[in-house]
This record gives sequence, structure tokens and C-alpha cells, in this order.
Amino acid sequence: LFVATALSFLDRQVLSVLAPTLTAEFRMSNTEYSRVVFGFVLSYTVMFTVGGRLMDLIGTRLGMAFAVGIWSVASAAHAFVTGPLGLGMARFALGFGEGGGFPGATKGAVEWIPPERRVLALGIANGGSAFGAVIAPPVTALLASRFGWRGAFVATGLVGALWVAAWLFTFRF
Repeated sequence: LFVATALSFLDRQVLSVLAPTLTAEFRMSNTEYSRVVFGFVLSYTVMFTVGGRLMDLIGTRLGMAFAVGIWSVASAAHAFVTGPLGLGMARFALGFGEGGGFPGATKGAVEWIPPERRVLALGIANGGSAFGAVIAPPVTALLASRFGWRGAFVATGLVGALWVAAWLFTFRF
């Protein structure tokens, strides 16, 4: 769960790190860029509640695989955009997937950890977000310098896909 929340914050920060490159390449104004960001924030906000309900309906194991799978595909999809509209759509999809991540991480910690250690488990699971935010700038810069900005998005999407595979293989709750 720590790794999932770390990936969530890593994936969302890639755009922030690469914003100067993307705004120049796509000739985006600050207003256009703010609309791209708004797409993420809108879907993330709605999906925080809807994602929680999804976790209740299909369970934490499948719910987390679904959420991380959606946001990983969305992260990789950024590599294929050609302008602000496509970028905004990719951001919206990223928020759609990420919105279920924290409700899922919370549900997992509550379901699987004994009461006397739940707060520690929640702290660890949620601490992944800070870790992801801290490593995002240097990791993104490194990936972009080696593989270009498109490669940075593909790489983070692939890491998420690997997480989903490991999650489904490892957790059988």
C-alpha cells in the first residue's frame, strides 16, 4: 500500500516537473495549462468518493488493481498526446484512477491489520505519498534526460503495471 500511494504521487508530479517543456512544445498559455490541471483535480475529487464505494463493492484486492491499473495506463497515455486537449484528457483519466487509491489503501490497512497496529499501518500506507512526492522531481528529470518527456510518462506507467502484477500475484485476500 505504501508503494501504491508513492506511485500515485510520483505519477501526478511528472507533469509538474515537465510543465516547462510541455507548455513550450504545445504552446500552452497559463490558462490552458490550468485547465489541464483542473481535469485531474476534478476527476480526482469525484473519484475519491466513488473510488471508496468501488472498493466496498469489489474489494480491496481488485479495487486497488483497478485503480492503479487505470492510473498507470493514463500515465503512459500522456506520452501519446499531441496538444492541450489530449493532455487534459490524460490528466482526467489519471485523476479517475488515483481517486480510488487512498480509499483503497485505508480499507486495506483496516481490513488486514490488527486494531493495535492499524494507525501505524495507515501512517506507513499514507507515508508513501510523501515519498512519491520527494522522489518525483529527480526521478522524472533523470527519466526525461535519458528517454525524453514521453519516455518519462511511459516509464511511470510501466512501474504501475508492474505493481499491479505483483499485487495480484502476492495478495490473495
